[in-house]
Amino acid sequence: MTVRPSMKAEAAGHWSHQFPQLREADPRLDVIRSVRGMDVGNGHPLERFLATVEGAFDRPLDLCAPGDGTRTFDERWLLALLQALSEVDLGRYQFLLRSRLKAGAAARVHFALTQAQVWLDARL
Repeated sequence: MTVRPSMKAEAAGHWSHQFPQLREADPRLDVIRSVRGMDVGNGHPLERFLATVEGAFDRPLDLCAPGDGTRTFDERWLLALLQALSEVDLGRYQFLLRSRLKAGAAARVHFALTQAQVWLDARL
């Protein structure tokens, strides 16, 4: 496959070049990634949150190893949810939830996420 010059120009205008903060390290993401590999128990807010999301998706979340510089779609979505919730951007928050979840699942994820957010904010 040959790459057309216009494709190179389009790639240079990719959103990640416009928003470099979306590529920066985020300690919340590393904590979420770490919880997957630890036996923290079902009572832990982050474990409950991950289990709730994975139950709603009916599949495991695609999470990289802690410290990995790449971000999966699931990880970007989780960080966007956390950011919208912390900024009280309800329109964006509801859009993010409802873009991937049905109403009942979105409500369960919201409840678990608010508990996880409180735990994260107290420690980071």
